[in-house]
Amino acid sequence: MIVSYRRLFSTLITNKNYSCLMKIASYHINTIDTKNQITVPHSMIKNIERQRAKKIYKKEQDQDPPGDRTQPAVVACKRSEFNHYPGREYRHMTDKDVASSAWQHRLSKGDFFTIDHHFKNPSWTQSTVQTFDQLDCKPELVEILEKANIHNPTSTQSRVIPELRTGRHMIVAAETGGGKTLAYLVPLIESLMRWKSGNRSVHMENAPFAIILAPTRELVVQIENMLQVFNQLNIRTQSLVGINTDKDPLNFTLGEVDIIISTPGVLLRLLRQDEHFGIERRLSGTNLRHVIVDEADTLLDITFSPAVVEIIRRLEIDVQPINDLEHDAPPAVQLVFVSATIPTATEESLKELISANQVNKMLTPSVHRIMPHVPQKFYRIGNQQKLSLLLKLVKYDLEKKHPCLIFCNKTKTVQFLQQFFRNQRIEILIMHSQMTNTKRANNLEKFRNGENTIMCATDLISRGVDTYWVEHVIQFEFPHFISDYIHRTGRVGRIGSKRPGKVTSFVTTPNEVTLAQKIEVTARMNKKLSGVNNDIKKQLELHAQQREQNQEKIDSRRAREELCNEVIRSAMS
Repeated sequence: MIVSYRRLFSTLITNKNYSCLMKIASYHINTIDTKNQITVPHSMIKNIERQRAKKIYKKEQDQDPPGDRTQPAVVACKRSEFNHYPGREYRHMTDKDVASSAWQHRLSKGDFFTIDHHFKNPSWTQSTVQTFDQLDCKPELVEILEKANIHNPTSTQSRVIPELRTGRHMIVAAETGGGKTLAYLVPLIESLMRWKSGNRSVHMENAPFAIILAPTRELVVQIENMLQVFNQLNIRTQSLVGINTDKDPLNFTLGEVDIIISTPGVLLRLLRQDEHFGIERRLSGTNLRHVIVDEADTLLDITFSPAVVEIIRRLEIDVQPINDLEHDAPPAVQLVFVSATIPTATEESLKELISANQVNKMLTPSVHRIMPHVPQKFYRIGNQQKLSLLLKLVKYDLEKKHPCLIFCNKTKTVQFLQQFFRNQRIEILIMHSQMTNTKRANNLEKFRNGENTIMCATDLISRGVDTYWVEHVIQFEFPHFISDYIHRTGRVGRIGSKRPGKVTSFVTTPNEVTLAQKIEVTARMNKKLSGVNNDIKKQLELHAQQREQNQEKIDSRRAREELCNEVIRSAMS
C-alpha cells in the first residue's frame, strides 16, 4: 500500500500535475476510532529481558569480589569458567554461577565438579583447650587416656565435656569423626566414680548406673570396646548384643552392672518379657542416673522413637528437675542425645518425655557443614556408565591398596555389586541388614584388619562406626537425605586417620541432582547445609502411595483380562 502511494506521487510530480496534488493533500480521511495500542512480539520481549538480565548479571559480577585465582580452586569444575576461588563472594547467586545448574538435562552427562580440601580438620583447629588437664579431668582419667595414646582433646570434647558435667538434659550435635563417644564417656565415668566414692549406690543386680542406646549392633560393640580403655577403674559394663533374652527368661540376669549398652529393640524386648511372664522387673532404674542416646537423629525418627520413649517409661525413671524452684536445677536422671546431625523434628520427638525448655543444646561450629579437609567429587552420569566408572575407581584403589567403602541405598544393590565384582574376579566384602550378626562382625573385622580392602554396604555402617582406616568413600547410589550424605562422608577424614581420604559420588536421577546442587551452592556460599532431616515419615508415605498406584494398575489389568476372557468365552459358546 505504501509503495503504491509513492508511485502515484512520483508520477504526479513528474507530470507536473500540481492541481491534483493539492486536491489529494486537502482530502480529509475519516479515521476509525480504535485504541492506541502498540503490540510487541513475544520473541522481542524475551530478547529484551535477556539482554537486560545480562547487563545486570555482568554489573553484579563486576561488583562481587572475584576471589584469589593464585590459590587452588575451592570448587574445581570440568568447565573451568565455573571454578570457585577463595575469597569469591556472591551477592545474588544465579544458575550461571553453579556448575550443576544444567544437570537436569540429559546432555549434561559426563560433567563433574570437585569440592577440594581448602582447610585443616576443624576437630583440631577449633579446639578450645590443648590438654585434658585444662578440662579439669581427674588425674587417673588423664593417665588412662595417655596410655591409650589420647593426649589432646578435640573441638567436640573440649566443648561437650564441661556442658555434660552440669547434669542437665542435653542435645549434642558435633561433626562426624570428632570423638563424640569419648566426649560423653568422660563425664559419665567421672559421675560414676563420684557416685561410688560417696557410698550412695545400692548394691543390687540388674540396676545399672547408666544406659547407652545405639541404633546398630556394630556401634554397640564399638562403644563397649571404648569402655574397655577404663578397665582399671573397675567399671562393670555389659552389652546386650548377642544375648538371647528368650532363652530361660525366668532365670535371666545381668548381675551387678554399672553401664549397659544396647540397641532399643533388645532392651525393650527384655523389659516387655517381665510383664508377659508376670515376673519381677529384671532391669531396675533404682541406681539409674544417666541415659545416653547415641546417633539420636536415627533413634528419634518415626521408626525408633516409640521404642526409646517406651524404654524410659518402663524403667519408671524421673527426668524432671530435683528441685523445680532452683534455677537450672539438674534432673534426677540426665538424658543426653548425641549425633552428627540434629533434624528440626528432634524436639517434637522429645515432647512426650520432656519439654523443650528443659533441654540445653550444644552445637559445635562445624556441625552440618561440608568437611573442608576431605575432597568430594560429584560425577553427573547415567545408569549405563555407573558400573564402568565404579570398576575403574575400585581397580585403582586395589592397585594403591587404599581401603574403599562403597555405599548403596538397597540390600539388593549390594548383592548385585558383589556378583558384578565376582564376575570381574574381584572379591569384596558386603554389609547389610539381612546378614547374620556373626557374618556382619566377621566382615567388619576383615575390613578393619586389611584382609580385604573393598567393602560394599548399606547405611548400616554409615553412622557412628569409627572407620578411621578408610581412605575412599564411593556413593554408588546417592543418598535420599542430606543427613545421610553427612554421615557417609564422615567415614573418612576422622580423628586417627593417616590420610584425610576422599569421597566420590555418582549423581543420576533428578532428585539426586537437586541434592548435589544444594551441596555445591552451600560450598560456594560457605554456609551450613540446610534441610538436614531424615523425613522417614514422608518417605514411608511416598512408598505407600507408590504401592497403592501399583496395586491399582494390577487390578485394572486383571479386570481387562477378565473382560477379554469373558468376551472370548461368550463368542465361542
